[in-house]
Amino acid sequence: MAGLDFGKLTKRSVVDSATEPRRIFAALPARDPKYARPWDVQTQVWDRWHERRTKSDLLVKMNTGGGKTVVGLMMLKSCLNEGAGPAVCITPDIYLADQVGDEARALGIETTDDPRSGRFQAGKAILVTYVHKVINGLSVFGVVGDTRQHIEMGSVLVDDTHACLATLEDQFTLTIPRGHAAYNALANLFDDALRDQSPSALRDLAENVPGVALRIPYWAWADRHEQVLNALHPHRASDEFKFVWPLVHEVLQLCDVAISYGEIEIKPPCPPIDRIPSLAAAQRRIYLTATLADDSVLVTHFDAAPATIATPITPQTADDLGDRMILTPLETHPGTTDEEVRGFLVDQAEQHNVVVIVPSRRRAAFWRDVADAEHDSKTIHDGVRALRDGHVGLVVLINKYDGIDLPGDACRILALDGLPEAYSALDRIEALALDESDAMITRQIQRIEQGMGRGVRSNDDHCVVLLLSSKLTQRLHKAGGAAKFSPATRAQLTLSGQVADMLHGMPFSELGSVIDQCLDRDPEWVTASRDVLDGVTYPATSTISAIAVAEREAFRLAELGRYRDAHAKMREAITAARGDRRHEGWLKQRAAGYLHLVDPAAALQMQKSAQTDNKAVLRPRDGVEYHRLSGIADQARQAAEYLTARYDNGNDLIVGVAAVLDDLTPDPASVPNFEQAMHDLGLHLGFGAQRPERDTGEGPDVLWSLGELTYLVIECKSGSTTDAIWRHDAEQLSHSMDWFDEKYDHTSSATPLLIHNTNVLHKQASARPGARVITFAKLAKLREAVSKYAAALAADNAYQDTDKVSAQLATWGLNGKSFVQKWGVAPRKP
Repeated sequence: MAGLDFGKLTKRSVVDSATEPRRIFAALPARDPKYARPWDVQTQVWDRWHERRTKSDLLVKMNTGGGKTVVGLMMLKSCLNEGAGPAVCITPDIYLADQVGDEARALGIETTDDPRSGRFQAGKAILVTYVHKVINGLSVFGVVGDTRQHIEMGSVLVDDTHACLATLEDQFTLTIPRGHAAYNALANLFDDALRDQSPSALRDLAENVPGVALRIPYWAWADRHEQVLNALHPHRASDEFKFVWPLVHEVLQLCDVAISYGEIEIKPPCPPIDRIPSLAAAQRRIYLTATLADDSVLVTHFDAAPATIATPITPQTADDLGDRMILTPLETHPGTTDEEVRGFLVDQAEQHNVVVIVPSRRRAAFWRDVADAEHDSKTIHDGVRALRDGHVGLVVLINKYDGIDLPGDACRILALDGLPEAYSALDRIEALALDESDAMITRQIQRIEQGMGRGVRSNDDHCVVLLLSSKLTQRLHKAGGAAKFSPATRAQLTLSGQVADMLHGMPFSELGSVIDQCLDRDPEWVTASRDVLDGVTYPATSTISAIAVAEREAFRLAELGRYRDAHAKMREAITAARGDRRHEGWLKQRAAGYLHLVDPAAALQMQKSAQTDNKAVLRPRDGVEYHRLSGIADQARQAAEYLTARYDNGNDLIVGVAAVLDDLTPDPASVPNFEQAMHDLGLHLGFGAQRPERDTGEGPDVLWSLGELTYLVIECKSGSTTDAIWRHDAEQLSHSMDWFDEKYDHTSSATPLLIHNTNVLHKQASARPGARVITFAKLAKLREAVSKYAAALAADNAYQDTDKVSAQLATWGLNGKSFVQKWGVAPRKP
């Protein structure tokens, strides 16, 4: 007898008709047995999403390892069944798109990677693609102004949304390399405006000093819009322009612009995401993301609706996170050196895969001699594959805090060695301007949390996380940093704090046995780890900053040419930032940029107010009035007051000073950080300190008041690599002394001080009488002395006692009377 044709029993299957993701999943006939039944967290999210599915922007937050990909695919299949297609899943990169495709096949869900597929456009198959392919000036989906047929999107799911952000920003940033014809055209056009901002930085730029970045003033950029177009428009079809120009040319005069020795960057205040019409017009946009604490970036970058994003869709509990023991060696074992930590991890790497995430190539160099492998964005996926395949040892990843999965034995010990750093010129300028502001702290904490999540990819996974570097350790505790983590991570940090208390007083070598307890699954540790997460829930509302909402709306108004309205909206952002002066100043500058397009005089006044709040923003075109640095009466008392106000305890002092000294290391790529560190060192020693060149465009890099009307005029050449002091460096120090003589009367005296690789003058260079040089060799000894000064004052909180501070300043040669003679050497001819 022939088999029965069961296909006649139903006209349309549940898989192709149901809208409830749970029902679709249960009815999938061809799914892999490993998907026997959905997890509780998946069904909870599906049910909550289904109730709100018709909203245009929805945020779904789940812990890493909660089966987010399956959740997202079922949502998109539901959308197709309801007629809200075509459906698109957008991932951060092509590798993750392939992973989603593989998982869809295992489930029995039809997908394609071809946007022109008839099955996709007919709403039969889900398109799985990556953000770079969707958002670019030649996007196959269509761009505003082109003549091609646009490919429609009905429902869009952005998978691992936060990991998409870097690519999204790149796609809306026009980067003009040094060798491109438009580079010199723009550089020459704004030479005068840049000189007004900083003559010395402009000279550094001309001499190809790495790390130097100058922002082109918004007023010069807007006033010379026609010349800018004349310089850029002819290149619109070039390889460097064609993928970005169609996205930014309509908002060119609103863009932020920076020039560095390698390139010019042009970037809008917010990505004009509506340049991809099919994405902007999608009926449903779902943002699937990890459990980060602040989701304002969805508003600023994706133009998501704040009202619906503010109420995220989450599982009932947040306790499904894997086991992480989080340790900060600088706190558990104060005084431990970088070299000791490195040696310890080398030993651990003999048994486990140890992954070290570093923020820069410079920091990667510290690990290079002991690393078994090193990977950047070009080789990262090969590196991850090797770690997943077996034991590699110690692997260094450069600036990769998100977008990679290292489950199980792929990573048993994860070390974050330093705060995430800004790479692009505009990002570096913003990071310097917003340093220590709440906005920058929030941004860095989120990157740290993303990095910490790389080694635990499911709720039954486990990993030890080491947070290294003084700056990173300091960030966790300063200005409520820990409060900016997600609830589950905060709970794990609390438990790890208790472990740190237990480690107090034990030798550093004992850390290995404690790590073994976690990795060998000590039952009592596992119980404690599970218990601390019990009852942890997701916040009912997501943090959407009022500042971010106002910034996005202001940009939208400016796009429409409503510049006064944009300025008024930015006023709301400034009000929301009240109390955080650095951020207020930054936002005032943005408001002034919009206002300049209709009222330049009023914009100038606002820029002056911005510069008062934040010395790192642009200087107004008519300059900044210099205010003299007052003398100090008692160095020890001033140091004690500063340290007491800044640090809660001795360990905080040690970590804080170490953070300053980290930046006080010569590096051509970190000149602005060095200058700030020299300024901050002065304050830690009880001196008065200023940065006149940054603040006013004139004078030395750093000025210290040593007491008794004596000063140090300091020029920092921390990027110098030559074996002689060149003539222009000596002349710059001399010019700074001329500036001092002009600004201060005859009752004040100053010593000219150069920080340089050497004290040997070039044969054409002449030193100012009385000049001194802190060579890099002397600087290393100064750093060591300051570190010992901090350690001595940390004991029993001695830094709060003026007499004890005075004694330590004298002991280490750090008081005003002996500082120059102790650490400076006379320049000499060869």
